[in-house]
Amino acid sequence: MNLTTERLSLRRFTADDVELVHAWYGDPEVTRYLGGPKTRAEVEKMMASRILGYYDEHPGLGIWATTERASGRTIGMHLLNHIHGEPLIQTGYVLGSAFWGHGYATEMALAVMRYGFETLRLERIHGLTTPDNIASQRVLMKIGLERRADRVLTHEAYAGHGPFAWFERDRDDWLASRRA
Repeated sequence: MNLTTERLSLRRFTADDVELVHAWYGDPEVTRYLGGPKTRAEVEKMMASRILGYYDEHPGLGIWATTERASGRTIGMHLLNHIHGEPLIQTGYVLGSAFWGHGYATEMALAVMRYGFETLRLERIHGLTTPDNIASQRVLMKIGLERRADRVLTHEAYAGHGPFAWFERDRDDWLASRRA
């Protein structure tokens, strides 16, 4: 998958990116709404099971490194993948805190939505955040997802989390909203 916007591009992660991913997932500020910091061992496990192996298991879907085109710096990640324990596809992102407030999350998430609906022809895309993560909820709304009722997820990855703010949008409805 090769996805590029005016300022950003996506690439597959490699095993060499573990330090980069650990820098984000080890940062309490970045992980405030993601269950808190992860150890290097937890990040290695996540990289092996949820990122690197996922590309071949689910062609077209994944978690990709988000890179600034002008500088070449990897600033975070964007995703289009299965919600843990669900057949549902979600979009989302994680950015290093130095890159917050520049519109990067929205810019690439919008491109990921378009890719999911136009290229992969997904019927519906979901998004979820903790209820107090207002900034991410704004991003999800800017890219055209609509807030639904909060939802509790039972997969072990969500242990200790209360209900999530739940967003979704159907392909035809989203595409029609983009033409309007």
